[in-house]
Amino acid sequence: MFINFKKVSIIVKGLKLLILYFFIIQSCSFIIDEPKLGEYRAEIKTKDGSVLPFKFVLLNESDKLIMQVENDKETLIYDDIVYVQDSIKILMPPYDAVIIVKSKGETLSGRYLKEESGKEASFHAIINDKPKFISDKDANFSFDGKYKTLFRPENPYPGLGIFTQKDNNIYGTFRKNTGDTRYLSGITFGDSILLSTFDGAHPYLIKAVKKGDTIFGNLHYYSDSITDFWMIKDNDYELANSKSLTKLKDGFQSINFNFKDINGEFISLNDEQFKNKVVVVQILGTWCPNCLDETQFFLSYLNKNPNEDLAFVGLSVEAAKTEERAMKRISKMINKFDIPYPILLAQYGSTDKEIFLEKIPMLENIISYPTTIIIDKSGKVNSIRTGFNGPATGQAYIDYKNEFESEIKGLLELL
Repeated sequence: MFINFKKVSIIVKGLKLLILYFFIIQSCSFIIDEPKLGEYRAEIKTKDGSVLPFKFVLLNESDKLIMQVENDKETLIYDDIVYVQDSIKILMPPYDAVIIVKSKGETLSGRYLKEESGKEASFHAIINDKPKFISDKDANFSFDGKYKTLFRPENPYPGLGIFTQKDNNIYGTFRKNTGDTRYLSGITFGDSILLSTFDGAHPYLIKAVKKGDTIFGNLHYYSDSITDFWMIKDNDYELANSKSLTKLKDGFQSINFNFKDINGEFISLNDEQFKNKVVVVQILGTWCPNCLDETQFFLSYLNKNPNEDLAFVGLSVEAAKTEERAMKRISKMINKFDIPYPILLAQYGSTDKEIFLEKIPMLENIISYPTTIIIDKSGKVNSIRTGFNGPATGQAYIDYKNEFESEIKGLLELL
């Protein structure tokens, strides 16, 4: 057989060049345009195509990229930012939310994604020092005050709007039995209202119009849902007492549980670490901003009021599909906030409250994460509180802190 070595040599050289070409092309495709530092105005598209805006600053501190989100009186720092091929991933632990973008000039374009559900919305941000909302039209009314609110009129649940106004700028939140919508801010112009917030887990847009004495609006939750509501000014209106909504079943005075901690060890309320102590049982989820607000209050309280007769334990309900992923989310939350008490995995794969009730059958019902159960030194349930009034609720937050501190102090003083 005759072999033409010259032809073979040409073919080999050709293959080498082809491989080199594809290597260069692939390498170039992963070159990232470094994002510009500065103040951005971001937009997330809602379910009906409306724009949900928020402001953030992109910083570089010690060669580390940082996203600093501004929500009225609140500043949130997201510093878990990684480069993946040609994209930038801004993770927001312990939430399951992530922003995935490509940088080009002064813009960042991509998507906002909830990793567990797979639901997403388009995301776009551009360097811009202007406010979230702009209008040259004056407001026809003052939005100051408290508002009796009814969400989802066809299947209603109550709310309480608390707002302040300065010129055309408005600030505030909605309280609900399940918690609050955290820091909302925006403008009022003519008979219209626009508000938004972005805390990583809950991007909200409020669009409303005043008609007569009533304000009609929609609450947009990124691209996932739109909830109708109406509200009317009522400075005397109050929500139901948060201690009246979840109760023990008849015949029960205490609860018990047996769930794993992040080390795989089962922990029960009957364990030695809880005996003869006042115990605060926090039912929460790492995906829940109100739960994290409550956690940070508990950490602040513990820091100022250490007491060997007081114990805390968290029971976490996770959307993560596997136990391993759920435990990772809990571990990230413990590490991020330096939580000194155990957080146990009570449920994963679903946040369904009926499923959770099967695990603690002493409870008659549960309507919210967070729900907090305070147990006295004898092991009896002293109170069950639904939801949490966070810092954005103002006086309601102050009242909650005072009530909590008073209840714990009273129980600790009992023999």
